[in-house]
Amino acid sequence: MSDLFFSKDNSYQKWVWIELIGFDNELFDFGVSDYMKRCKFIPDGVSLLLFSIGFVLRHEGLDHECELSPCEQSYAGHPFSTERARQNWTNHQLKNLIKELQGYGCKVYLSFFNTYTYTSDSGETVSEEYFKDKPFLNETHRNGRQQKTIGMLKRLGNGQFFEDVLQPKTIQALVDYNFDGIQIADGISSPRVSLQEGDYSDDIVNQFLAHVGIDLPSGLKAIADGDAAALQSRAEWIWQENRPEWIRFYTHRWEQFFAKFVDRLHAAKKTAIFNSAWTRDPFEAMYRYGVDYRKVAKTGIDGCMVEDVSPSLAILSQHDNGYLMNDEQRRRLHYEFLTALMLNRAAMPALCITPLAGIHDTMEQWGVLEHMPTSMTRNVMSNLNTFINDKGRLKPITDGPFFCLSDSLSEADWDFIRKNWEIGYTKNAQLVCGATLIYSDNRLDQELDAFIRTRRTPTHRLVSELLYAGTPVSAVVRIEDLEYITGTILVTNPDLLPGEELNTLLSYDRGPIILIGSQEHSVSSENLQDAVVENNRFGGIRLQIAGSGEQKRAVILDNDQHYSFDPKCSMEAVGGLWTHPLEFAPISPAFFAACAEAITRSSKAPVIAAQSKSETGLLRQVCKYIAVQVSEDMYRVFISNDDYYYNHPKLDMGREIKQVTCLTKYPGYKVNFDQSSFTARIPGRGMEAFEVCVKMDKGGSQ
Repeated sequence: MSDLFFSKDNSYQKWVWIELIGFDNELFDFGVSDYMKRCKFIPDGVSLLLFSIGFVLRHEGLDHECELSPCEQSYAGHPFSTERARQNWTNHQLKNLIKELQGYGCKVYLSFFNTYTYTSDSGETVSEEYFKDKPFLNETHRNGRQQKTIGMLKRLGNGQFFEDVLQPKTIQALVDYNFDGIQIADGISSPRVSLQEGDYSDDIVNQFLAHVGIDLPSGLKAIADGDAAALQSRAEWIWQENRPEWIRFYTHRWEQFFAKFVDRLHAAKKTAIFNSAWTRDPFEAMYRYGVDYRKVAKTGIDGCMVEDVSPSLAILSQHDNGYLMNDEQRRRLHYEFLTALMLNRAAMPALCITPLAGIHDTMEQWGVLEHMPTSMTRNVMSNLNTFINDKGRLKPITDGPFFCLSDSLSEADWDFIRKNWEIGYTKNAQLVCGATLIYSDNRLDQELDAFIRTRRTPTHRLVSELLYAGTPVSAVVRIEDLEYITGTILVTNPDLLPGEELNTLLSYDRGPIILIGSQEHSVSSENLQDAVVENNRFGGIRLQIAGSGEQKRAVILDNDQHYSFDPKCSMEAVGGLWTHPLEFAPISPAFFAACAEAITRSSKAPVIAAQSKSETGLLRQVCKYIAVQVSEDMYRVFISNDDYYYNHPKLDMGREIKQVTCLTKYPGYKVNFDQSSFTARIPGRGMEAFEVCVKMDKGGSQ
């Protein structure tokens, strides 16, 4: 069993996100030694969640000892954890806790949200004094509704940017408490309101108009705050007629915000990581929230905590996430988030990325560890065994876990959590079975424009649907690093690539080339053959293959579904929030299933057999796998199960098997195999890990 993630001398990061209620201010060391004993590793970083933006705005030094707000003593002031009641912490105790943690070699970061209200124990709403006379700083919806969260890009009454107050005050608190840095968290790293819905206040709209150099048309008011109808009309004009400019204005302002913050932090010898924009991949981070990760990374920021909440989101209720998902949508979440992490890694190749590793949250009242531990296992092992090809080296798309939240955990809890990471890590990965996805910055920008104009299905949706259908795509490479890879490559929306990039890909000769994209804009080449074609009413789609060495008749499908979403005027559900998928063209599951078969066959990847019917009667691939070759005769194989009950898939490795060992079950557990195939029992919404030794042929090769 590898100890890579939990030894001190490794390149992987281990971070914990925790509230003050996770420590005990009645103990001489605040319970830090007991915490370290239970988790059995020293975190590289500890991010203390102090919840309210008021923590830094109220800070005036540490000359006098004073009590912290209840919402800083625990997340939003919740009165109990499973371990203890909320305690009254002082600013001096907080500084001493930071010193105690740093004594173990941990970096200690500050984190808070753009919130300034909380509910007291008696049920009253308590607000930060600083914001009582500043309602113009609230995030404002298109209908004029003000949300009691602060817009980071807004200005004060005197025209000063709020960021130019918040950032220096934050740094003063970091210096005085001796924090090592900051986790720029929810609502601080991106807006809490989607761009479809806001912020449409006078301030932001006037910033937008000045940036793009246009005037409002006659009939629309420049001063409209407080006038719901005027705000609505102005918002409709911006979203319908100027959506690309609106999105790019936001990416510009967020780049400014981060550039200032990073420069100020580094000047104060502090470091920073930022939360991804509400769990989203690079495309949806821009489209929904106006954050371009590539621009943020170029500011010199030190890392990114990608919010990967697939295990927890899949078990939340209508009360939690604003809509009730059917089971088919819930099953897709794992693949949507895995795709997002893959693309985030490719968009920020040099940045340290520590994805959120969801455990539980006693304030939000969800618990992956308690209620869906198999999903935790699947999430960890999938992330660790999906790779970016970094100039010929296969590197996991995660640089280590960011445990959330990490309070109230027993020694046994931590043993289970660590076991997932220790077993899941694959040393010396040489090859990932299946296709390697090609990432292009240029195509990402073109996909954004194409989606706005015509709702063209973007890469992240195509890939997540391919994964859900059982396609082996567990590696990504930036197009600049194409020379370092061999094997099958997968190219999405090839017509949106610049000509030079497309020509480079079409001349690739170290394996099959697979293209997936629009029929109308498909690529012509004498070497390309149609493998799967769907004719539909909203723009056909096709999968083309070159270099596979096989002649096979194309699968032709007809899809009679309607797609009435108007790119200009239709609105996304629940305000465009991240908890609901965007409205994508209804490409049929049958198309993606046929693509999965064609890609598996062309890439000579292992074949899995475990199908069942969905609620709609469609045949679906219920179990999927990731297979990583670590030597000529050894593979590590990870098999997952989308159902909530056991399934028994059969996996054909395509090579005669010598021995199979299950790494996630008890020693001596027998795995049945015959010739090139093996079977196993896979738990609901879970994953099992196997070591598969295959026989060598007489020449000693595959």
